Amino acid sequence: MSLTRSPGFWVIVRYAAVFGVVLAFASLAFLGLVKGGSKLWFTLPKDPGWLDGSLWWVAVTAGAGLLVGILRRFFRVPVKLPGTLEELKDQRVEPSMVPGAVAVSLVSLAGGASLGPEDALGKIGGGLGTWVSERQKLSDDVKATNTLSGMSAAYGGLLTSPLLATILVLEVAPLKARQFAHSLVASLLSSTVAFAVYFPIAGSTFLGIFAVPSYKYEDWQLLAAVPLGLAAGGLALVTVVAIGAMTKLTAPLAKRTIFRATIGGVMFGLVGAALPLTLFTGTDQLATVIRDGTTLGAGLLIAVVFAKMLVFALCEATGFVGGPFLVMLFIGGTAGTAAHVLIPGLPEGLAFAAMFAALPGSLVAAPFSLILLAALTTQVGTLQIAPVAVAVLTGYLAVSGTGTLMALANRAGKPAGPTTKEA
Repeated sequence: MSLTRSPGFWVIVRYAAVFGVVLAFASLAFLGLVKGGSKLWFTLPKDPGWLDGSLWWVAVTAGAGLLVGILRRFFRVPVKLPGTLEELKDQRVEPSMVPGAVAVSLVSLAGGASLGPEDALGKIGGGLGTWVSERQKLSDDVKATNTLSGMSAAYGGLLTSPLLATILVLEVAPLKARQFAHSLVASLLSSTVAFAVYFPIAGSTFLGIFAVPSYKYEDWQLLAAVPLGLAAGGLALVTVVAIGAMTKLTAPLAKRTIFRATIGGVMFGLVGAALPLTLFTGTDQLATVIRDGTTLGAGLLIAVVFAKMLVFALCEATGFVGGPFLVMLFIGGTAGTAAHVLIPGLPEGLAFAAMFAALPGSLVAAPFSLILLAALTTQVGTLQIAPVAVAVLTGYLAVSGTGTLMALANRAGKPAGPTTKEA
């Protein structure tokens, strides 16, 4: 039987087209509010160095923390929310959780928190797919496909690349063989429709957003990618350890939702005043790192890498809501630029692209998505992407493949504090 004649195919296609339109506008609204909100409160210096921030930012981030705590109480947002990867693997997003999580994420991101928008957008898209499917009493397979196509539509707007959004979603989700074809068509259609609506209005795209200086491919770069991948894996582990340590440190405040978030806002605001590059998702700041990396110097870049890990862990542990993916890309890209500054013979494009993709690639089994992301955003070239692939695989095998990540998780034990009670 052909795909188009299989049961439920055209139902899925119709839903995917509708999701693409709806979620393109939802992405535009959410990202527009985040950008407009942050511009209202923050004016970043052109060349942000040491202590180039403003103490006024601390008042803003503290106010954001206060509002985050209030919203978490009002919407009864659980202390522990499922992350994007968990939702992709479950192929379901709890609809009742979406309004509160999105409201808190909006305030978090507009208030300068070091988190990304992908978590909120994934919840909007996946929540819509799940809600519609459950309302219509659709089968489990169709419900799962609608959830994934909704998330693809949301990411099609964010990433402005239908192919990348589709590959990312399908590479992470554990699809059954019979479901894969339907999910592939539905996700590609929804993300393409979302892109077609989103791009003419927003006029922005991820293509070439982190364009680095071109360089000639040479065979030795494949070997150089191995230590770069190992370094990225090491930084990924440090980030995981920082999140665990900060979660344990703030566990006694788990029931004091408003106080905990306010303290978190004050702390990451102080770090942001000292190192402005640590604020926000890191997308715009990474462009600054590429442009001014040599001028900023290796010392500042290294300080930013570790400070970014700290504030990311702090935001995660104190109740702010957002995704880790764009933050991980910032940490990896900045570390790669620092490596180039320390070792000038190492091409900037090689070091940046390799660590940019390898750091998140050390933690998530999505090598195709990350290699494609590096190729699209850095424009390093077809041959030059081979070392990036080596770095991503090296990082993943060293961290996840050897069981190091699982060992850390087991050593940490059960999360401190409640995970299912209402905050």
